[in-house]
Amino acid sequence: SRASAQAFPVRTMGGNQSAGKDGAGPPGSGPPPADQGQASSSSFGKGLRANNKVQLAVSVLGGIPGAQAYHSSIVVDGYEYFFSDGGVSSMSGLASHQNPQNPQSKPEVFDMGMSPYTGSQLKSALERYFLPGTYDLLRKNCNSFSDCALFYLLHKRMEPKYRQMEKVGASAMNLVQSASGGQYQPNPKAEGFDVDKVCAEIDPDKIWKTPGQATGGTTADSAEAMRAARLARFNASATPPAEAASAAGGYPTTTATASS
Repeated sequence: SRASAQAFPVRTMGGNQSAGKDGAGPPGSGPPPADQGQASSSSFGKGLRANNKVQLAVSVLGGIPGAQAYHSSIVVDGYEYFFSDGGVSSMSGLASHQNPQNPQSKPEVFDMGMSPYTGSQLKSALERYFLPGTYDLLRKNCNSFSDCALFYLLHKRMEPKYRQMEKVGASAMNLVQSASGGQYQPNPKAEGFDVDKVCAEIDPDKIWKTPGQATGGTTADSAEAMRAARLARFNASATPPAEAASAAGGYPTTTATASS
């Protein structure tokens, strides 16, 4: 049977890595977190309800001297999302952490907070950046996905200790290849991948930071300004002809029709 995210000990991830709030214990352990069901901060999510519980699951894989290797995945409302050579996958439980070579091993599960975005929205936002066949053990792996996923969902970043191997690989790839007995070979399809650039592109707040063109040709620098412009245009289109003529200086507007 598949492992359940709630079957493993759950911890609350502390620290000051995020402007978001950390969650509380697993479901059934007590009252829900104070921020559950409430609107998110004014800067993230723009007041959307933060109803989706986000967890980070981490397993130890091994490593080399000076660098521990980890496998990670993101759990949203009990469904796991992770990246592998098959692309972005989702399923209930923590199946990606099952290790046939060490069946007794259990992942650590951390409560990360509540998000206004669902697992389906997460997958839709990230899967084009994590296509099948683009996985690379060091440069574009499960931790790369988890890092981006946490940023999309909560504006949090993954703790650096979980990406030690990636940092070593970036500076000493030959060492990693030697330590793996030549089994690791760079994937050319992962060339140029940059976690920070992906985070910048998938940032849900970006749509609120990018000025748009309001009706009438003026620049609208906020959602409120765009809504006001649309409302003004709607009201103008609904103005009776007599009032429109008065507003135009007393000259009625006529429509030419073809005579039969």
